[in-house]
Amino acid sequence: MYIYILLIFFLKISINIAFPTSDNFNNSNSYPIEISSEYKAGGFDFNGDGKQDFITSHYRNQKIYLFFGDISRYGDQRPLKVSMIDGINGFSIDIKRRDYKNDFICGDINNDGYDEIIIRMTNSQLKIIYGHAGPFKNDFSTFDGIEGFEIDYISSIPAPLASYQVLCDHNGDGIKDLIFNTVDDVYVLYGLDSGKKFPTDSGKFDINFVSNGTFGHIMQMKNTLNFGCGDLNNDGIDDLLILSDATGSVNFGLKSFPNQYNPVLNGTNGFTIDIKGYNSQLMLQSGFGDFNGDGLKDMAVIGQDLKSIYMIYGKKGGIWESHFDINSGNSSEVVKWVRDISSPQEFCDSIYFGDINGDGLSDISCNVDIPEYTWGVYGTTMKLPAVYDLNIKTSPLFGDCRGFIIYKTGSSHSTWTDFNNDGIPDLIIQIVFRLSFIVFGEKTSIISASLNIINTSIAYNSNGEYRFLDSNFNPISSGNCNVQFITFKVLDSIDASDQLSFSSSSNISSDVVSISNGELQVFNTNRDPNFLQSLSNVLFKTNRDSSIVTISITYLNIINDTIKIFISHPTINTTSTNPATVTTTTSIPPITATASTSTVTTGTASTSTVTTGITTSTASTTGTQPPITTTATTSRSTQVQQNNTVNNDCICIRGQICLPNSHICVNPFDVYQGESCFQLPCALGYDCIEKSNQIYKCVKKDSCITCADITCKSPHHCILVLTTSQKCKYQPTCSN
Repeated sequence: MYIYILLIFFLKISINIAFPTSDNFNNSNSYPIEISSEYKAGGFDFNGDGKQDFITSHYRNQKIYLFFGDISRYGDQRPLKVSMIDGINGFSIDIKRRDYKNDFICGDINNDGYDEIIIRMTNSQLKIIYGHAGPFKNDFSTFDGIEGFEIDYISSIPAPLASYQVLCDHNGDGIKDLIFNTVDDVYVLYGLDSGKKFPTDSGKFDINFVSNGTFGHIMQMKNTLNFGCGDLNNDGIDDLLILSDATGSVNFGLKSFPNQYNPVLNGTNGFTIDIKGYNSQLMLQSGFGDFNGDGLKDMAVIGQDLKSIYMIYGKKGGIWESHFDINSGNSSEVVKWVRDISSPQEFCDSIYFGDINGDGLSDISCNVDIPEYTWGVYGTTMKLPAVYDLNIKTSPLFGDCRGFIIYKTGSSHSTWTDFNNDGIPDLIIQIVFRLSFIVFGEKTSIISASLNIINTSIAYNSNGEYRFLDSNFNPISSGNCNVQFITFKVLDSIDASDQLSFSSSSNISSDVVSISNGELQVFNTNRDPNFLQSLSNVLFKTNRDSSIVTISITYLNIINDTIKIFISHPTINTTSTNPATVTTTTSIPPITATASTSTVTTGTASTSTVTTGITTSTASTTGTQPPITTTATTSRSTQVQQNNTVNNDCICIRGQICLPNSHICVNPFDVYQGESCFQLPCALGYDCIEKSNQIYKCVKKDSCITCADITCKSPHHCILVLTTSQKCKYQPTCSN
């Protein structure tokens, strides 16, 4: 009865769909919760049953409620209600909403396998509830040192100072530490082993046990606002990001710290960074995870203006600079995310960094307060540009299975937890003026897509028009996600007369963006699974009548093809106006040839003299003499002049013409329709090889080129130049 909501999902291309749309919300893909705009946290296991729990505030009842994560325990009663909490399905915590300062954090700080709940109060005091297997009181209120305890730091300083805490293993002992701030210092409380309890006096832990080194260490840093924790240098110890009202810093974790640790960051122990903390104790300003799939932890940090996210890629080994330049433009180290580079929008008020679609890569999810929406971008192995604009048409927010947007989400933070225990995180969101929902994540198969181009060489057409995919490809794709767009691009030089265009199919809706006369993008506007078939309508036109045009066809790292178009009429590649028929002594069929001599050559590079010895092979000739490849007895090697070199490497039997770029032999009076060497013969010295699935190409036989293979226009002579090749140490070329 409450499932009237405005939700728009646009999701990921290379792995998962992950969410249903608002049109098909049902009992199998979501679970409503009878709470409104509340603080929430999930993804932890308080009772140690191996299933993820979540916790939420409740404004009306002025309590906190813990829901245990076994979905079957609720008997499919919908929506979830706090009245179901009875000490078996979870329990309530008797803390009024007005008395706690920020979001809850949860994790195991005494290494007993049960996650603790940590709550920051408005007076900056910390309350910790020990996780355990039960039994549970229906209403928890006792912080006596046994079931829970308090860290008795009281501050009269108003928010946002002395308001933040984070959990991670900063000293490398395998146990999570609790890191929190006061107005003047940062405290690192080391986790305990084997389920031990922290010492208290009437349930209160004295923070002097941290500053004196008994249970941790302190860092003397004033006015800190926000923390993040993760292993950015990938040495097995979590590093600490500290953001304040001044320059931020990343402090690398260590196995051992002094009681007071105030390092001068030099790249080996950490570095500074030009990002300030945002003045909100409710904000998750950073996250850690492997976004680009290289096996190393990366760090994402929201800029202070909330209009940028800096993705800093992790490294293993080596030294960092003492000050990391977030605006270096080096996309292999840092990528700046924006939404609308021309007029940046506020697009991230709180960040979540984790694998939310089950593909093994960490993903980014953000809440935005104004306007109210939640978005996500899934991790990818693709190389991103130095500035990554999420507002352009190719953005992952607007394509199948690369990201998502959910509009009209409440201003309170969303959270992720695996409520239905399928191994994929589920998103808990609140819809404006409606209930909250647990939307189940979904893992699907990996998509694959291929154009299966039949012939990648397109024959000359006298009218200059080439529909190079028409009847020349058999596109296929698999998986639940559709190709979002295709990019066609003329490679190398572009002529003013070149023009790529596309006419939409009558039954498949497409949007076309012409980037230039040599680059075109076609978008699958309705996410049509038959989109690839419509690409036969792409057209290349040109007035050029020389050389070859190469066009690339790409989509992310899934489709990457090229097509060569011959835009000049094929001619025989020869240097003689008096061709002759030459018959060799081995009685092979007559051939049109350019040489009847073989050359045995020795030489050196640079300015040294090259000496050649000539041996003449036996041949019987008819008609006039063919052109003979000559060699110089002495010359000096200089830079190659390409316009003086004629390649006689394309030779066919008598009566056929050799196409120089494909080395295919064709009949001069036949219409060449782009056939491959599977149907037509290769030039002499070439073999027809299957390069990929039913795509055949002429490949030169395994031999080195000599002066017998080229002819130099007079007065230039063939010389040999030393190369770095281990197989063919000398390369023939023409003197200058």
